[in-house]
Amino acid sequence: MSATTAHQPQPAHSAASSQQTPSGQKSDFMAAEEIKAILQGREKAEQEKIIRWVMESLGLNVIPVGGAGHAGTALTSPHAQAEQHVSVASLRPKDIKSFVAERKPKSDLQFAAVAAYYLQFEAPQPARINAISAQDLQEAGRLARGYGFKKPLVTLNNAVRQGYFDRAGRGQFKLNAVGENLVVMALPSAGADTKNRTTRRPRRKQSRKRHSKPNKTSTAS
Repeated sequence: MSATTAHQPQPAHSAASSQQTPSGQKSDFMAAEEIKAILQGREKAEQEKIIRWVMESLGLNVIPVGGAGHAGTALTSPHAQAEQHVSVASLRPKDIKSFVAERKPKSDLQFAAVAAYYLQFEAPQPARINAISAQDLQEAGRLARGYGFKKPLVTLNNAVRQGYFDRAGRGQFKLNAVGENLVVMALPSAGADTKNRTTRRPRRKQSRKRHSKPNKTSTAS
């Protein structure tokens, strides 16, 4: 009678140990779960921004590929890959120097509005602020133009009088609707001054011909 060897079950590994790589790092699944937990509860647009910034900070040019198939690496043509790189570049936040160059402010007051708009809506999320101070404007001037302001606080106070800003506390200035419209709608204003001027045609000098009146001579009969 031959002895039968019973199949003994192998000891089950714990979930934590099975999710650890030999090098001691967390598995892809665990890393994804942690990222998911951090993003959970946020709005979709905010989640997309966070993921995009993480990708950019790591130097990744990964773009989600739509479709009903399983997730994986998409094989695309060189033309499609070039379009993907352009799409990724367009998603990257602009620096303040590029933004100011696009808007082309004509004065220090307009520059203050452009800088405030950038810091509120266009800057990377950690650097966005709802109101600016004289120090913020000074730093924006150095970064965008290469030089600051002699009296940045005076510039902001004048921008308030111009109607571009509202006061948001001591030393704080918030761009209002007028200032936002200036940046979005009115700038760049190349040639705007000439368009607003009314062109007057020079009057032609009409030479008046003097008709010589016939001399009335009395003819004696």
